[in-house]
Amino acid sequence: MTHRFLLTTFAAIGLTLTVTVSADTETPKAAHAQSSPLAQSSHNNQRLTRLLTTLYPDSQVRGVKNTPIANFFEVTLATSVAYVFIEPEALKTALSKPTLNDEDKKQLKNTLFRYWYFGGVFFDMKTQADLTQVAKNRAERIDVATLPVNQAIVRTKGTPKHTLYVFTDPLCPYCRKLEETLKQLEDVKIYTFLSPLVTLHPEAREVAARIWCAGNPAKAFDAVMLEDQTLTTKAQCETPILKNEALMQKLGIKGTPTLFLENGERLTGALDIEKLRKALDAIVKEKSQTLAQTKEND
Repeated sequence: MTHRFLLTTFAAIGLTLTVTVSADTETPKAAHAQSSPLAQSSHNNQRLTRLLTTLYPDSQVRGVKNTPIANFFEVTLATSVAYVFIEPEALKTALSKPTLNDEDKKQLKNTLFRYWYFGGVFFDMKTQADLTQVAKNRAERIDVATLPVNQAIVRTKGTPKHTLYVFTDPLCPYCRKLEETLKQLEDVKIYTFLSPLVTLHPEAREVAARIWCAGNPAKAFDAVMLEDQTLTTKAQCETPILKNEALMQKLGIKGTPTLFLENGERLTGALDIEKLRKALDAIVKEKSQTLAQTKEND
C-alpha cells in the first residue's frame, strides 16, 4: 500500500527543480512493471549522483541513497531532501552514452528523472520512524574543515574540548541571547563569523566592521553582545563581512544565530544551556564510539 500510494503521488509531480505538472497519464507503476528493479549498490548511487549533477548543475546535488522501495531514491540537495523515481531502462540508455548533448539532457529530465517528490515526509509505519528527518539532518550538516576560519573572531576558554562555529548578527537580539549561553561554557574554542542580516538590521554591517577593526576584536565583540556597549570608532580596515554574508548563502543559512558543532551538525536559534550541553555530550559519545570501532577494526 505504501509503495502504491507514494508512486501515485509522484505521478502528479512534474520536473525541473521548480515543480511543474505533467499532462501525461502514464504512471511510475507502469514503468516499474516493465523493467527490473535497480540493484541497491553504492556504485549505482554514485552514477545517479553524477547524472543528477550534470542535469541539474544549479541544484547542488550532494548524493543519492537507496530507500526501502525499489527504484525510489533519496536525493540530498544543498540543505534539503527530495525523492526521485528512477526508470531502470532509461538509466541503462543514459549510461550507454559517452557524452550527453543538450537534447539528451532534455530527454533524460523527462524520462529518467521524471517523477519527483518534494517537501513531504517519508514515514515507516512499521518502525514508526520518520525517515525524512534523518535525511534532512544529514543534509544540513557541513564539513567544518572547509570553513574559512581566518574570516572569524576566535575566542578560547580554558583547554578546548569542543569547537563551535557561530554565524551571528551583532544587532540580533537572539544572537545576544545565545552569547549569554555560550558564556556559560568552559573548555571551548569558538569561531564567530560576523554575518549581519542587513535587510533586518541596516546598521549591522557597520557595527560588525567596527568590531572586526577594533584593536581586540574578541573583546569588542563581547562588549557589544554581552555588555550592550556602542562602539564609536569607525571601521578603518578591510573586513571579511561581505565574504561571510556570501558564505551564509552558500551554506543555506537563512537566519542568525546559526551554530555548527565540530561534526558539522547545524543548530539554530538562541539555544539554552541544557540543549547545547546535550548536543556537546552527544559529540563526546560519537567520538568514543568511533574510537572504539577503530580499535576493534585494528
